[in-house]
Amino acid sequence: MSRRFAIGQISHETNTFSPIRTELRHFGERGFLQGEELLRHFAQTKTGLGGYIDFARETGAELIPTLSASAVPSGYVAAEAHQALVTKLLDGIQAAGKIDGVLLCLHGAMVAEGIPDAEGDILGRVRRLVGPRVPVVATLDYHATVTDRMVSEADGLFGYNTYPHVDGYERALEAAAFITNLADGRIKPVHEVIRPPLAPGVVPARTGWGPIKKLMEQAFAYEAQAGVINVSVYGGFVYSDIHDAGLAFLATTDDDPALAKSIVEDLARRAWEMRHEFVTEMQEPVQAVRHAMQAAAGPVVLADVADNTGGGASGDGTEVLRALLDQGAKDAVVITIPDPEAVELAFRAGVGGEFRGLVGGKIDDAHGPPVEVVGKVRLLSDGRFVNYGPMGTGTVANIGRTAVLVSDGVEIIVNERRFQPVDPEAARAVGIDPAKRKIVVLKSAVHYRASYEPMAAEIVEVDGPGLASPNLSRFRFQNIRRPIFPIDLDCDWRPA
Repeated sequence: MSRRFAIGQISHETNTFSPIRTELRHFGERGFLQGEELLRHFAQTKTGLGGYIDFARETGAELIPTLSASAVPSGYVAAEAHQALVTKLLDGIQAAGKIDGVLLCLHGAMVAEGIPDAEGDILGRVRRLVGPRVPVVATLDYHATVTDRMVSEADGLFGYNTYPHVDGYERALEAAAFITNLADGRIKPVHEVIRPPLAPGVVPARTGWGPIKKLMEQAFAYEAQAGVINVSVYGGFVYSDIHDAGLAFLATTDDDPALAKSIVEDLARRAWEMRHEFVTEMQEPVQAVRHAMQAAAGPVVLADVADNTGGGASGDGTEVLRALLDQGAKDAVVITIPDPEAVELAFRAGVGGEFRGLVGGKIDDAHGPPVEVVGKVRLLSDGRFVNYGPMGTGTVANIGRTAVLVSDGVEIIVNERRFQPVDPEAARAVGIDPAKRKIVVLKSAVHYRASYEPMAAEIVEVDGPGLASPNLSRFRFQNIRRPIFPIDLDCDWRPA
């Protein structure tokens, strides 16, 4: 018997410190897709929705697409935007008629105005619509804030195992297999979640290194045991200043609540014992640029982690660019600075024309003031390219009109829309091969590593000013539970 599943995606990672209010139009910038258009767009892509599509093709299941909407990380999601998105999702599920389950791709760290637990609200409203007997399952980003409500409203939650996130496709396949087994009555899942008082910044929480790597390996070992369906390690997103933000562990077993509880308690204890490994030190912009200029070989990647647009920062921070220009750096490229005004000036000047204007530092006052750039316009572009790297493989990006400025030995890519330049194609599409530059500046915290680590001679993490800084002492937290490490270095906790 062919199964019928409704599928959909609502995704936003909310940095509550950001002044950028996330409106419905911001979701449209990444593509607001409904119905069959959703299936066409995500077919043959290594994404969560692409995983659902492939699973259905291989198993003969029927998919009823509702909507896909995602926005670049920024500030609170407007209440009316959240309501409009959830309404579209619910309307699509209701129009599907009789279904065997709902498969969603959610982020897990979305915060809407008046609704701190936005995903809990989404799952709860889907649950009320379909009733208690229709399975509701979702994939979650590794940076999800996993609340009790999310766990109770869903039949299964499957978190990414990687940061950089390169396994959304695989987690979707896992979620689809799970919902099929559940619909067929082959499993009886039970869940247990624990949130130790740990809320690290995103940089020291990457999965290929340090404490999270060890915790992931232990989670995989548990998953190999009989009766264990899934064990997810969530790094959390500390810049969502809500009560439950921080590290979380979620175990799902087949009708064995005691086993699930023992698993998450063990992982929480291990994480607490390694808590001091989550504290990281980085170089200031001037120091980092000097180091890169003196390096014997390139490319030296300078990751401007505090200005990571993928963490809700503006992306138009200027301190690394300022250091490059002040120190006379050569063979350097900055990928990218979102600045519609600078783009307009470049388009007016035309290719080969003179450029003189202020670049960056215009979205807020937290990432450095604008920098005066004098140079030439090398290239103009519509800002469209295909991601060929391991993240979002096959998807089309549109970053708005784009210009390449050249000032002495520094190339600056300016574009209209905020985005995280994790794929080298963002540079290659405008004639720049980052593998052949001495210094490459990226506005990203960790995701860039999936594509750039293989080509980089060295990676230097830079701690300039910004709303994604791993230096948590720079933030005024008001809602996260306290005490919590490393915001409170003297936090004490006794694991079970």
